[in-house]
Amino acid sequence: MQHQPKLVIFDCDGVLVDSEPIANEVGAEWITALGWSMDAAEARARFLGLSDTAMFALVEQKIGRSITAHEIAQNHKRITARFEAELRAIPGVAAVVEDLAARSFPLAVASSGERAKILTNLAKVGLLNYFGDQISSATEVAEAKPAPDVYLIAAQKAGYEPSDCIAIEDSPNGVLAALRAGMQVIGFARETLAPDLTAVGAHQVFVTMAEVHAFLKQAL
Repeated sequence: MQHQPKLVIFDCDGVLVDSEPIANEVGAEWITALGWSMDAAEARARFLGLSDTAMFALVEQKIGRSITAHEIAQNHKRITARFEAELRAIPGVAAVVEDLAARSFPLAVASSGERAKILTNLAKVGLLNYFGDQISSATEVAEAKPAPDVYLIAAQKAGYEPSDCIAIEDSPNGVLAALRAGMQVIGFARETLAPDLTAVGAHQVFVTMAEVHAFLKQAL
């Protein structure tokens, strides 16, 4: 690690909340109904780390028509219902966040998701209060990940230089975004293959939050 970071920035989906399996399952069913047959594994491989806008554009290109507002709303309704019933925090992440907060490390979120969804999901799993107003989403910036915009605005909001930040990311697009912002990056390979995160430049890669926690205890 080049120097000790002053701000820890978390991606949300797949790092703080265990939303990816639910979203991929529901999304695959929805996209299949739209005319592009796929399962949850393919949905994850194609769309991990992308904003909804980017995902919709890929689907529209494949099916040859625009997705209607009603279709989007129906998918959102199904995912929201599943999240309400099933969403949990990533195992071990509460201990990471609690430890950093107890040691007075500033915390932030930089996500490709919509702000309302981020707030709802973090509240659902009991993590929202740790981040206060330090939550940034792709809907606030010109370009979503892998562009650096959301990480740059997260650092700016918190009052830190990007070089003073460390990001925790679970997707190649997220890792690239944080790197392009000039940050140190931990790759979280709970569902992503570790070599995929290493290949795009993650400085450290861990499979469990316990490993992330142990590293941060030593590094911060």
